[in-house]
Amino acid sequence: MKFVAFTGHRPPKIGGYDDKHPLRVQIQQEIRFVLRGLQQENPELTAIVGGALGVDTDSARECYKLGIPFIVAVPCRNQDKKWRVDAQVKYKKMLELAQEVVYVHDGDYTDSCMQERNRYMVDRADFLVAVWNGGKSGGTWNCLSYADTVKTGLTVYLIDPKNPR
Repeated sequence: MKFVAFTGHRPPKIGGYDDKHPLRVQIQQEIRFVLRGLQQENPELTAIVGGALGVDTDSARECYKLGIPFIVAVPCRNQDKKWRVDAQVKYKKMLELAQEVVYVHDGDYTDSCMQERNRYMVDRADFLVAVWNGGKSGGTWNCLSYADTVKTGLTVYLIDPKNPR
């Protein structure tokens, strides 16, 4: 079995909270394109998504549409505590559809739980799909930096949210 993990930006950097925003739709199509190729080469592909809003929820949805089982690596128990109600509903639906939900940090939010989640995903992944705008700070950059530092042989697919295909 092969694993693909996803990292990427939150809604404000990828067109906002509307899943049907043209930029979000383009990114979703690009994710689907990468997933189809990986699925053809790896019929027992399983995905790991980080459970956040934006790229994580979009990736989970695309996996579901393609019949790819996915694991949600949740950084902490109260991740959605301050989210908008509509976002909480989408999040809970994602958790329901997941093959498995892993709470990487079993307690409340900490300064390091997001990085712990990223390490969990990268450490298990054979492939990493990153929706990344090229910035040198933030969670997506941290995840890519960790992958570059510790994971030899990891295939990384970069999707530029400013210019998806």
